[in-house]
Amino acid sequence: MLPVPTEPLTHDVVAAATRGDRMALRQVLAYLMTWLPASARRLYGGNLDPEELCQDTFTVVVRRIDSLADPPRLDAWVMGILRRVAADHLKKRRRRPRIPVEDVELVDALAPDLPMPRTERRSPEADAWRRQAIDLGERILADLDPDAREAYVLHLEGWSQTEIARLTQAPRGTVASRIRRARRHVHDASIRAGYRAADPVADAQGEDP
Repeated sequence: MLPVPTEPLTHDVVAAATRGDRMALRQVLAYLMTWLPASARRLYGGNLDPEELCQDTFTVVVRRIDSLADPPRLDAWVMGILRRVAADHLKKRRRRPRIPVEDVELVDALAPDLPMPRTERRSPEADAWRRQAIDLGERILADLDPDAREAYVLHLEGWSQTEIARLTQAPRGTVASRIRRARRHVHDASIRAGYRAADPVADAQGEDP
């Protein structure tokens, strides 16, 4: 079992891993375990097996870590591998996705776009809101087209539009449009579900985060 990282991963450690340092590679893999499984679930869960995607991604990372030319770009490099692995898996399995968003972080990230009554305190009302958010979030993400879904999920995870554009090899304006389209979809789905919502599109105009 990989150890749980107790300190931030440094670029020096990543560089050492690219030179064949096995201990450094273990540290890199342990670091990736802190975020890659969640990203795989958010991006592909319900359509593909996130655990299989991670295992295949780690296999490629171990095999090709020496090809990482820019250690500070480790996250983007690994995300690119995950996308290619997922594309290969999707060729083998095509079905309409149902997205498991029991992930607390993702539900919280969706919260500004899910206009439901909520309270910060633990209460029956808060629990009911979260159950509603999970159900609505699953349906919303499942209905998004793959490009908009990818941009929106990465946006929720804190990637900037510039970073998403670089990863997906799409113009930044296209990424911004996909995020706006996804937020509009969230807005409209909320209205159809009987919830009142403020217009989210204006908030996304011109933003880079």
